[in-house]
Amino acid sequence: MLYSLTDLLTWKLDAEAEGLVLSDLVFDAGSGRLVYVSLSTGRDSEGQALAPAALLGAPDPASRSLPMRITEKELSDAPRWTGETYQVDSLVSAMPPLVVGPFGATHAPLALAAFLPSSDDEDRPTDPRAEAALDRYDRLGRWLDRPVFGSDAEMGHLADMLWDPQANRIAYLVIGRGGFFSSRRHAVPFSALSYRAPGAKGGHLVLDLPASALDAAPAPDSLLGGE
Repeated sequence: MLYSLTDLLTWKLDAEAEGLVLSDLVFDAGSGRLVYVSLSTGRDSEGQALAPAALLGAPDPASRSLPMRITEKELSDAPRWTGETYQVDSLVSAMPPLVVGPFGATHAPLALAAFLPSSDDEDRPTDPRAEAALDRYDRLGRWLDRPVFGSDAEMGHLADMLWDPQANRIAYLVIGRGGFFSSRRHAVPFSALSYRAPGAKGGHLVLDLPASALDAAPAPDSLLGGE
């Protein structure tokens, strides 16, 4: 079975330590293997904890919960980093330049970004172990909403990833096309990824596919629950 990684971020963690929230996922861009999960304890002063993804159990769709085999001591000893607010950044950047409110007033969502904390300032690790891990691997939060290019043209933006827990591999990239109110999504194999260009805001992705390949690509919903 395949699972949406952005959806999993909303699932409940079933762990010995109470109040844990899954805040991000760290993976190997070369193989698609999930390496770490980022855990929020709900106490901002403690930062985010990086725990091995191998501690995750099998997802339970019925209860929308993820078993996490981590003890209080393991959580206390885990590497820490400061986290970021990529969900807000992605939402704001996807909205149109002007939004008309219910009473006719106009608002500029992009202007809001100037008042948001900079994710580049917030996601600097404070623990050398976390710094080494995040330098070596990539995070879902750094990839979401980044532009995606094919071999001949721009394809859209990265909207999600589909994960196979049995193989512990990201199986598909979900490419979004269209605007905030009329978007379409297509799933392409993770193996089609050929390059990730670095950049201050996450850079962009390049696939070894022509842009026209999206026309025949399946909708991600058709892949969830099995290939």
